[in-house]
Amino acid sequence: MKISALQYYLKSINTLLRGVKNPGVVLSLFLRRSTKYAARVNLKSGETFMVFSLMDLWILKETLLDRQYEQVSLPLQDGWTIVDIGAALGDYAVWAAKQTPHGRVVAVEPFPPSVSLLRSNVDKNHVYNVEIFAGAIAASSGITSLKVEKGSIVQNSTAVGQKSGQVVEVKTASLDDLFAKYAIKKCDYLKLDCEGGEYEIIFTASEQSLAKIDRICMEVHDGMTRHNRKDMIMFLEKSGYQTRLTLNPVHADLAYLYAEKTSHKKENA
Repeated sequence: MKISALQYYLKSINTLLRGVKNPGVVLSLFLRRSTKYAARVNLKSGETFMVFSLMDLWILKETLLDRQYEQVSLPLQDGWTIVDIGAALGDYAVWAAKQTPHGRVVAVEPFPPSVSLLRSNVDKNHVYNVEIFAGAIAASSGITSLKVEKGSIVQNSTAVGQKSGQVVEVKTASLDDLFAKYAIKKCDYLKLDCEGGEYEIIFTASEQSLAKIDRICMEVHDGMTRHNRKDMIMFLEKSGYQTRLTLNPVHADLAYLYAEKTSHKKENA
């Protein structure tokens, strides 16, 4: 393991222990990695989540303690419409809903066990402005195959290049159809964490749908499809966004990509 990776993991463990009210659950999941029954994680910031694995806990850290999805020029504003594609256990959806009590959050998650956990975590945190679409976003509406890692709530993928894991059939909607279904005339913030599915979602969206989206934050995955982060950056910049990339400190094939309409960047300057 590289020294930089070791430093990152040690810092991350410290972040978890400092950010969680019941640090015993952190140690328990590190020892067992996963559990048959959901474990309760109480954050010092006030949120409560049920999780099943160390990976679930790590996602909570990245979203709510590292705040990886907040690296655009303007923080979430009350009244915004936020779309969370790849909502998984509901970490970002819950946090975003609490920041925008007069706004709305549309949380998209295809994997049935994850949808159940998402609903549970939304209820436990007493947020009432989250709407849930139990399906995947794809090029068109219909049915697709979701590749599922055994025992995993997160990291499931509709990406064509995914070969391993079990497969379940899930319904799909295009981004255009999702916006129509939820009457989204303007998406102030689009968050994507869909394990390689981001390329199909963004590249097949209509110009009309892209015009509605002011800000985007996504985890981009190289090596899962024929596309890579450079393709995404080129596409978004041609579509009128200014982009910024933050590399993953451990995994070379992962990065966070932030995009904001150039007009908004000028307004906020």
